Amino acid sequence: MYKGDLPIIDFSAFHGGETARRELTRQIGEAGRETGFFYLANFGIDPARIAEAFAQSRTFFSLPSKRKSELLWDIKTNRGYDGIEAQVFTKGQPGDLKESYRFTAEADPHNPVNPEAAWSFLVNQPNKWPTDLPQFRGVLLPFLSDCGQLVENILTALEEALEMPKRLLTRHHVRRNYTMRLLHYPAVHAPAKDGQARCGEHTDWTTITLLFQGGQGGLEVRRPDGEWILAPPLIDRVLVNIGDQLQVWTDGKLVSTPHRVRADPAAPDAGVDRYSIALFCYADFDAEIDLGDAHTSGEYILSKLRSTQSAGTLPGVSTAA
Repeated sequence: MYKGDLPIIDFSAFHGGETARRELTRQIGEAGRETGFFYLANFGIDPARIAEAFAQSRTFFSLPSKRKSELLWDIKTNRGYDGIEAQVFTKGQPGDLKESYRFTAEADPHNPVNPEAAWSFLVNQPNKWPTDLPQFRGVLLPFLSDCGQLVENILTALEEALEMPKRLLTRHHVRRNYTMRLLHYPAVHAPAKDGQARCGEHTDWTTITLLFQGGQGGLEVRRPDGEWILAPPLIDRVLVNIGDQLQVWTDGKLVSTPHRVRADPAAPDAGVDRYSIALFCYADFDAEIDLGDAHTSGEYILSKLRSTQSAGTLPGVSTAA
């Protein structure tokens, strides 16, 4: 049973000698099995690139509600902006006290999908870029690409840690069906609605998730013994966690761990605006994987979107159809 804080692993060894790389993969495998969360240091993305992404995120969320509403999220594309209380992980509870903007790689005509698949609209749709932020797209798309390369390296390390045959993970991520999500959690100064969170307790729907934290705390991870521990926003570290798809694919060897951000005004850093950037990495949507009634990666993501997501609310703006 895991007894300490979340581990910090030096990922530079991935490009080192055989002995160092073997020790790295051992550490990653151990963290994936015991807690499902770990930090990476020296992971190969320029800190300036990350800082630029956060600067664009802050600029976007400072736009007036009316401007953001022009990019409103909808289930037909799973791209764009969603407002406060747009997502709820526990049926019957109030929506989360956060807003977000999500995008993917640009449409690729060389990456065709079966148009009859229920999830086909998740692929090759145009992103909803703000027209009045000239650097926004140019900063975020290269950052997305950098993160995609990091994902490939992490998946390779996990394959080596588990001694997986035939590169099971990397060969099912060639399409990079990933979604990047900019997140803003407004400061909480008064008690929220009963049962409400800034981000409700959940596990991720992914194979893995990369999380960059903008310097504000509040994220909590549930250890195997049930205790909740903080995942502090460590400087120049990326937080990696195992998702539902990878837990199933590894027959439970790697664990998808619940996490949350509470809305209690007494919770860590609740009184300040919190920013984070998450890359949600899904197996290729046509990859076969059984999760409940879903039998492919795409079916699972679509089912979770339908059960948790709406466009949310924007002060002073009607979002009625």
